Amino acid sequence: SSTPASELTIYNDDWMNKYHGKSTTVLKPHTAQEVSEIVKWCNERRIGIVPQGGNTGLVGGGVPTSNELIINLGNMTKIRSFDPVTGE
Repeated sequence: SSTPASELTIYNDDWMNKYHGKSTTVLKPHTAQEVSEIVKWCNERRIGIVPQGGNTGLVGGGVPTSNELIINLGNMTKIRSFDPVTGE
């Protein structure tokens, strides 16, 4: 389904509103398998990808430079393991 441009602003613009992208597509996978399938599909078609976590970075690295596909990882909330001592 098509997403209105007004709803894409939070994915195309950085947190400080300094960088502005023009992506028309945001995918929100839930699993690593879905990410893998998206990356494979885009690679076969030579479509650029911009991964986004919380999109709160202050360097603009998570903002598309033109019309790359955005993979928003916000739905990937399952933690496989966590070591409270090392943070890994």
